[in-house]
Amino acid sequence: MKRLLSSILVLMLGISAFAQGPFPMFNNQTHTVQAQPFADLSQRIWDLMAAKDADSLREIFHPNAMFVHMGGYWDCAQELATIGGGFIHYKHAEVYGVDVKQINEDNWAVYSTIKLDAALGGSDNIVTTPFFVTQTFTRENGQWRLTAMVFTTRTSGPGIEPGENPNH
Repeated sequence: MKRLLSSILVLMLGISAFAQGPFPMFNNQTHTVQAQPFADLSQRIWDLMAAKDADSLREIFHPNAMFVHMGGYWDCAQELATIGGGFIHYKHAEVYGVDVKQINEDNWAVYSTIKLDAALGGSDNIVTTPFFVTQTFTRENGQWRLTAMVFTTRTSGPGIEPGENPNH
């Protein structure tokens, strides 16, 4: 429980860092040897979400993980059911930048700047939305698990043309 609470604190700090701008992570594609596995794990999550592979995601997501979307907060079970059932089908995440930070020995954060394509309501209605995404990972019993994922809509930056409505 302490780890989950510390992850939530880290998450809030990450949101605060994004709000301050400018966008330091846009060109940060080189990671240390220690940070690279977390950048890779983040990309693996995007790939598994696009494949609707809820079973593999269940192995990565902590059972008490929280997910904050534009529409509110979801727990792990609701997130997995939504992905697996296709209510929100994440089709593709175009990742523009990834920044990985070590919080302490057992906690890391991944900050991504993305443009996400999703089909809503199981339909072919594709919505493209630019986001900052904060993911926190905690080591538990020797395994790294995602403890939080927060989507924050962005209104400027890569992938958004001047004058473009970034949420369509």
